[in-house]
Amino acid sequence: MKLQLPTSVWSILLLWVLGAAGAAAMPISRLEVHIVTGADELSAGSSLELRIYEAGKSVRRLPLVHGESWPRDSTHVIPLRLSETLDPRNVLRFSLYYRGASPVAPAFEVVAAEVQLPSSSGSPERLLDATLTGIIPRQGELATMDREPSAMTCKSDADCDDKRACNGHESCAPRAAGADARGCVKGTPVVCPVNQVCGEGAGCRGISEPPIP
Repeated sequence: MKLQLPTSVWSILLLWVLGAAGAAAMPISRLEVHIVTGADELSAGSSLELRIYEAGKSVRRLPLVHGESWPRDSTHVIPLRLSETLDPRNVLRFSLYYRGASPVAPAFEVVAAEVQLPSSSGSPERLLDATLTGIIPRQGELATMDREPSAMTCKSDADCDDKRACNGHESCAPRAAGADARGCVKGTPVVCPVNQVCGEGAGCRGISEPPIP
């Protein structure tokens, strides 16, 4: 099952993606999943996971429950720390996957579900600017619509910038041999003189020098 968005909403979403900045424009290592449940409880032993589909990568499967039950009409905030950083600009879609604990388990109603990203501004942003809502049968998936890969292709070097200086300047070159799914090419990492290391915002510094506050 997939969430169907009106054309007007989808157009706004694409504009947001192309103009994303701040937290959504750089890799992140943590996020929060906010879920409001419906009239039926999530029975103990059921499976519920967040699935994130990225261009050119295997799907991420992130468990949201670990055998516990959820009461009906309840709100849950699940913080997740990622083993591998996530660049929201590479996300094609995300979903909730549910499998009931038994063959007679009821469908799972999702009143609202969002994936929130950390932000330096203090106001979290939603992944793909989307909210999921719907009913998942005893085993199934509730997902956002797929983004068009062409809409994800970089238009300038700024679209590829990961806001980190020490790993080099990223460039937008969709036809280059080393380009990723978005058309971005990694930069050449900064090479410092002997006994120096590169620090973000500080450049090459001596290993024994204290970091810049």
